[in-house]
This record gives sequence, C-alpha cells and structure tokens, in this order.
Amino acid sequence: MTHDDLYELFRPLVPVSLKRMFGGTSVYLDGRIIAIEIDGVVYLKADQATQARFEEEGLRPFTYEAKGKTMTMRYYPMPDEAYEDPDAFRPWFKLALEAAGRAPQPKKKNKRVHQG
Repeated sequence: MTHDDLYELFRPLVPVSLKRMFGGTSVYLDGRIIAIEIDGVVYLKADQATQARFEEEGLRPFTYEAKGKTMTMRYYPMPDEAYEDPDAFRPWFKLALEAAGRAPQPKKKNKRVHQG
C-alpha cells in the first residue's frame, strides 16, 4: 500500500500525516498515532475499551518477533470490506479515534538550549 493509498483511505474523513517506521508507515492525526500500515495491511489503534469489537470480527492484533519473543501491539487489521467501502471503514476508524483520544498525549522532546 502506497502513501497515496493511505491518504485516499483517510482523506474523506480527516487529514492525516504519515511517517515511515520500521518496515511500514505510521498514520497520525493531530500528533497521535491512529493506525499503522505493514506489508499492505492497515492496523487500527485499539485499547481495552475497543479491542473486543475487533476480536468479535475474528481479527487478531498485530504481532512481531523481538529478542526471541512474540510481541503483541494493540493494533488490529481492518476488515477487508473497509478498504473498498467508506461506509464500512467509518465505524472502524471511529474506534481507532476513540482509542487514540484515550491514549496519553505524546511527550514533546525537550530541546536543549545552550546559553553562553
């Protein structure tokens, strides 16, 4: 999935920004990550309040291997129909927005100012 594809998916709802990340792309709205794209699959942010809805659809969280362990992240793939139908995408996107809104605000990096 290209950056243009990701912009097209989200554009009807909100303007997003994209950043490359290890092997994929992060999707941000107002400085908060709402989705990741890995190998052409869009995974939407979930949390304790929303993950059950994804699991009811038989969707499983994103996992990766690190230091010989399987790591699980609270990002779930979208149902297939959500890629092609904006009406099908909208409720899943709303769940991701809700989860992102409940997540702690990203910390701003302090810039050191050298005074001479």
